Amino acid sequence: MNDFFDTLLDPGFPFLRNAIISGLLASISFGIVGSYVVTRRLTSLAGAISHSALGGIGLVLFLSAKGLNVIGLSPIHGAILASLVSAIIIFVISKYTKGREDAIIGAVWACGMAIGMVFLAYTPGYKDPMSYLFGSMLLITNKELINLALIGLLLLGFSILLFSQLWAICFDEEFASVRNLKVNLLYLLLLIMTALTVVMMIPMVGIVLVIAQLTIPVLIAEQLSGKLSMLMLSSILACAFTSTAGIFLGYILDLPPGPTIILFSLTVYLLISASKFILPTSR
Repeated sequence: MNDFFDTLLDPGFPFLRNAIISGLLASISFGIVGSYVVTRRLTSLAGAISHSALGGIGLVLFLSAKGLNVIGLSPIHGAILASLVSAIIIFVISKYTKGREDAIIGAVWACGMAIGMVFLAYTPGYKDPMSYLFGSMLLITNKELINLALIGLLLLGFSILLFSQLWAICFDEEFASVRNLKVNLLYLLLLIMTALTVVMMIPMVGIVLVIAQLTIPVLIAEQLSGKLSMLMLSSILACAFTSTAGIFLGYILDLPPGPTIILFSLTVYLLISASKFILPTSR
């Protein structure tokens, strides 16, 4: 344990400190957007958006290898573009066509991954997709920390300004429409917020695990807080706690931090859920 804190405070080893900071900053975005995603039951949709990001990542890597990336896009820019495009596609098809939304989500999910793998296969040199699929918090840079902070502030601002409207479409879209709220615009904004969140978290926990970290802290918060007004704050705190504890356990046990965070979060949720059945509740 002393070794952990020595490394954390050592100015010559910023990787552990950056991992802790990234987990705390990401908790803001995860807590805010995760609350909406779980309440609105958009988990599978968020999964499709995150997995489609691999298509944009593969495209940018392919263009860069071929010397065609004339505007200097980075893989994260490609991920943002692909995620926003997939979010808009899902929105348009689900709102303005008679297609089944679940089938559309599944198609976007699979196609995004397939496109990414095809581009990676045609990219000269060895390109390991594992870092994008599972992330690496220990390689988070100062620039990525700034991006996490900016995204968190942006999402927090939107959430404060549109708090009641966003919650309205999450709980009862028909009632929100009767109240003359711009339901479609708010829904599209929610999808864009989700896309930005999952993409910015890919360097931390990866495409595969980002959905778990987006939803499990909210499930923990639901067990601890019965008030809707406290759900978002409780989710942020739960995410911050599980992220920090997961990084600590990963360091002590010599395990990758991303999967360790997810497993620790799930363990906390299962223990709290089990205690609801075992321990008597006060009335």
